[in-house]
Order: sequence, then structure tokens, then C-alpha cells
Amino acid sequence: MERELEYLSEREAASECPAGNERRATPRDLPLSRERITIDEKGVWHIHGYDEARQILRSELVKQAGFMAERVLHDEGSLLKNPPILYLEGDEHHRMRRETNRFFTATVTDRQYRDFMDAFSDELVERLKQQRRAALDDLTMEMAVRVAAQIVGLTDSLLPGLKGRLSGILDMATQLSDDAPKILNLILSQKALLLFLLLDVKPSIRVRRKQPRNDVISYLIGRGYSDIEILTECVVYGVAGMATTREFIAVALWHLLERPHLRQRMLEGEQQERYAILHEILRLEPVVGHLLRRTTQDIEIDSHGRTVTIPAGTLVDLNIYAANADPAMAGENALSVCPMRPLHSELGKVPEPVLSFGDGYHRCPGAFVAIQESDILLRKLLAIETLRIEREPDIRFSDVVKGYELRNFRIVVDEPAGRPA
Repeated sequence: MERELEYLSEREAASECPAGNERRATPRDLPLSRERITIDEKGVWHIHGYDEARQILRSELVKQAGFMAERVLHDEGSLLKNPPILYLEGDEHHRMRRETNRFFTATVTDRQYRDFMDAFSDELVERLKQQRRAALDDLTMEMAVRVAAQIVGLTDSLLPGLKGRLSGILDMATQLSDDAPKILNLILSQKALLLFLLLDVKPSIRVRRKQPRNDVISYLIGRGYSDIEILTECVVYGVAGMATTREFIAVALWHLLERPHLRQRMLEGEQQERYAILHEILRLEPVVGHLLRRTTQDIEIDSHGRTVTIPAGTLVDLNIYAANADPAMAGENALSVCPMRPLHSELGKVPEPVLSFGDGYHRCPGAFVAIQESDILLRKLLAIETLRIEREPDIRFSDVVKGYELRNFRIVVDEPAGRPA
């Protein structure tokens, strides 16, 4: 009875959250299915409920099917002795994740990278103040690239321009179709990948073969990875993290500039409060909108008291947009920004970002990094009193990360009132 009363009080508290649809980057007309599980004409299972999605993400009976995993492993499995960590499964994946998690823990992120993030954010903000306007999507890409490069170990490029080369790879990945050439052929034929290999990856490898450092590339060298395997890891592991963090910082600033009370709390609040605000924006606007898994055996999940069996070999599309806004978990006003909203699940405690970083064994390892760098840069931007949006962004969909991209997002710093232009 006590638990029932606690749940009712949570639902009542959730009703205090603003009503209406406050999403900006996520399509506002996106239908939220009343069905928790649906099956389309191709036999793909679509999971819309939070509890159902979380059970699948935590199951040992599914494997990664997103981020081009099935195509890369099918086309190149015999050529890559060591597949990217993102694509590994079972005991090998668990071991590799345990060993690489040391680069991404909250303690390491704070101790090893906070000063760097703080100093580089100062550089970006000072340049914005001097130039008075900027493309926010370029500014956030610079931040995401520099931070990820430090952690991965891409710090010894022969020539400047890492951001441009990584942007080229992202654009190339977005344009790939199902009948595109194999990934290793692309390495030889595509300018973006070849330049990235020769100008950024190989020089960083050479330095670390002589003197290992505390970064991902040094770890991979110690594991016997070839240069091509390290390149593939940098593309899959590093670039994906850069792309998603870039988008989140932009969408978070969009929300915060529209909500003066949250802007003020970001400037004055303690870290716990600030992170709760960022997590809530991320819950509402998950950068990765769909996660794909394929069942390796029949899998049984509970759906509100009903046992559902998903057959072996089924492609499962986990709709994170819908799961994060599941009224049974987030309350009836689930499409509004409401930090500290009560979250409820029969499966136990719900993380504030809900499933925006995934869950289970393939949960995003860079979650602490993404939130810390977002917090640091956003606070410095929001401290500019006359900062405003000059042009709202164009919104497009990336089929690689299954989520939104914000482009041509212009911000401007006005002269303070009473000062001549």
C-alpha cells in the first residue's frame, strides 16, 4: 500500500509539469503510438514503451544491429581481426568495455579533462564575443572534436583541420546507401577517410607506439590492433560520440535561451541541479532516436503484465523518442521540459536521461563526458547576457545515428543597451 501511495504522489507531481509539446529538434508531429509494441509489414518489431525497451536492451539474447553494425560485420568480418568494440557481443564485449571504461568514468572525466574543457570553452566564447555571431553547429563541433580527440588520442595530427576531416567522414557516412562499396574499399577510395588515416590516425599511432599514453589509441595498440582496425575504431567510437554531443549542446542551448528561468538555474545552480536540467532536455530530445537490436534466440519480455515472445532472428526497433516520453514512466505531461520530474518503472530506478544514452551492455560509455562538456560550454555561453538566437536551425535526420541534426543555427551577441554599436 505504501508503494502504491508513493506512486500516486509521483503521478500527481508529474501533473504539475507544463502541458503541451515542447520538443524542438525531435519532430513535433511524431506520433506516439498508444500500443507499446507493434509489428510492421516487414516483420520488424517496434518497441514504444519504456519498460519493454529497457528489458530488451539489458537482455543477453540480442545483439547490436544499429550504427551499420550488420553491414560492417557482414562485409568486413573476415578482414577485421578485431571488430569495433561497439559491435562486439558476449564475454569479449564485456571485457573490452570494462577495460576501456576507465577512460570515461565520472571521476576520470572530472579530474583529467575538466581543466581542458574549461580552457577550450573560454577560447570559443572569447572568439564569439569578438566576432559577435557564429554558426552554433560549427562551434559545438569544435568543442566535441577537441574533447573526443583528447580521450581517443587523436592529438598529433600532421596538419590542422581535424574538425573538417571528421565532418567530411560524417557527411560521407550519411550519404552511404545499402549498396555502397565495402568499408575497406571506402578507406582506399574516399578522400575523407584517407586523409583522416594519413594526417591524424597514423601520426597519433606512431607517437603512442614510442610512448603510450592514457587514451584509447594507446590501449588498442597494446591489444595488438592494426592501423586499419584503429582507424575503424576511431570512426565508429570517436566520430559517433562527437556527432551526438555536438547536436545535444546545440539543442540544449536552444531550449535554455527560450526559458529564462532555466537559464538562470544553469548559471546559479549546483552541479546536481544543472545536470538534472540537461538530463531532462536530453530525455525530451534524445539525439539517437532509435536503437536497433536483433534477437539471437526467442526472447520473452513483460508488457504491463502480459508475456510477449519475440522470435529469434527478429529485427527490433527501439523507439527512444516514444520510450522516453512514455506516460506510464514520465507522467502525463511527458512532452514538456520539467527537471526533477518523478520517473517511475516497475523495473526499478529510472535514470534522468531515461534511454537517451541507451542501457545495458551497450550503454554509451561517454555519457559523463558528454554531460560535463555540455555543462561547461553552455554555462559560459549563457553567461553572455546579450546572447540570442539569430536564426533557428534547419532540422534534418541522420540515418547513421537515427536522429536529428541541426544545421545553419546562428547565434549573435548584441551590444549591451546604452553602448554604441
